[in-house]
Amino acid sequence: MPQLQWEDTIEEGHNKINKEQMRLTASYHMKHGLYKKPEFKFFHSLGIFNFFQGFKNDDLDLGVFHLYWDRDAENTMEYYDPKTGERTNNIKGDWRERWYDPGEEIKPVEMDNPYRPDPAKMAKWWMMTHTNIQAKIMLKQKEKAETEDEENRPWHHIPKPQWEN
Repeated sequence: MPQLQWEDTIEEGHNKINKEQMRLTASYHMKHGLYKKPEFKFFHSLGIFNFFQGFKNDDLDLGVFHLYWDRDAENTMEYYDPKTGERTNNIKGDWRERWYDPGEEIKPVEMDNPYRPDPAKMAKWWMMTHTNIQAKIMLKQKEKAETEDEENRPWHHIPKPQWEN
């Protein structure tokens, strides 16, 4: 079977679907999967500026979808606050998308964010914090076990013999 060309359409019954319609559907599902994650609105603050997803099967190659953060763009996203019931739009920048054709060089967006945390320092902080938490938990468990052991010793409740009084 010959490879489909970009100009070709795919015939499915009575419907003809072209490349742009397929890309639109693929990008919709990709974005929806990311948008519904609670952490999505923080990705750019954490230094995550790029998402790539290739769409290819044996017969068709749609290329690579790229969702990227553009800090100079006008924001169009609104976030719903369940506590107040308000919709807010107070973020600078916005997520944008583009498609790369098969074989085209993929260019991730690089940001020079001086406020982005250093991953090595973050990992060290994370390990130290959790080590301290675990040490405190283990210390409390040890103290509790010693107290229970002292209270539950079988000879603790037996009175001393008369000759030791």
